[in-house]
Amino acid sequence: MISLIRNDDRLIHGQCMVRLVQHFKLSRIIVVDDMTASNPILKMVFEKAAMPGMKIEVYTHEKSIEPIKAALVDNVSTMVVFRFPTTAKVLFDNIPDLPKHLMVGPCQMRPGCKTVMDGTYVSEEEIAVLRELAEERGVEVYFQAVPDMPRLDWKDVKNKLA
Repeated sequence: MISLIRNDDRLIHGQCMVRLVQHFKLSRIIVVDDMTASNPILKMVFEKAAMPGMKIEVYTHEKSIEPIKAALVDNVSTMVVFRFPTTAKVLFDNIPDLPKHLMVGPCQMRPGCKTVMDGTYVSEEEIAVLRELAEERGVEVYFQAVPDMPRLDWKDVKNKLA
């Protein structure tokens, strides 16, 4: 089962492995990132970062679709994580039964980005994707670094990003 869909440009890191795993009782993380999946050493490092009892799988965008579909129907609590909101669009476009929620965590500052909150910055293209997901597809889009920190819902930030 997919317990969490998360956008976090750090992919897997300390907060993820401790706070998110515990909060959502995760047993598997599916990482969707072309660069990481295409670099054998980096992929191995990510896969070996798992805590005991945890499985980490790393895929390109294209190769992630079938494993995510399979995760939808099994009993393993799974997080799908990726770097940028544009990946969320790819996943929602290709996996119709994906749960309609997206937690957006940290996204690094890049030229032309707007600030959502400290540590989370989105480009115009990413804003358009988030708007489409939230307003046209009924996805619950929210911004939150970790579950015990303040949460901003799309409705709270959409005008600030317009």
